[in-house]
Amino acid sequence: MSAAAVQTIGMAFKEYMKNIPDEINTSKGLDEHFAQFKKDFKEKKKNNKIEIAEKKKDTKKKKRSNLDEDGNEKPKKPLTKYQQYIRDNQQRIREEFPELSNTERFSKLAEEWKAYKATLADAVDAADEEEETVEAQEAEETDEVEEPVVEVEEPVVEEAEEAVVEEDEKPKKAKKAKKEAKTDKKKDKDSE
Repeated sequence: MSAAAVQTIGMAFKEYMKNIPDEINTSKGLDEHFAQFKKDFKEKKKNNKIEIAEKKKDTKKKKRSNLDEDGNEKPKKPLTKYQQYIRDNQQRIREEFPELSNTERFSKLAEEWKAYKATLADAVDAADEEEETVEAQEAEETDEVEEPVVEVEEPVVEEAEEAVVEEDEKPKKAKKAKKEAKTDKKKDKDSE
């Protein structure tokens, strides 16, 4: 037991002992009174545990329920194509093959779904191809080839910036000329 629980028992016992009737003056009467206290205290403790358990259940139910923060029901997610197919065809399989177990029925449905899914994919591919051919025919009829429009932005250079660039180029040109002169001198010395 924790210290808080011991204190609670001790405090409850003190309170209970303060209210001892004056008629109890024998040890037997005192023992009976103490037994009644233990019985009452156990009953209170049991009721507290039940209340706490009920509160926990209520909070768990709230978390699991389909309620949003405002208490409104959350909309359910739509069924996937597979789930819809199973729901729609489960009764048909049950009627056609009554001897099959549930596992075998679902296996049969899964096989049918696989075949059905392949036809769906083929249908989508065919629809895409048909759409592309229609677009190509329309383009040929109009004799217009759509070319992507590319916009090129011309750099905007102000006159002040151009002047700075020209001034920067002058020292570069001078350095370049000096390097060329040095290399020419080296070539002349090497050739002598």
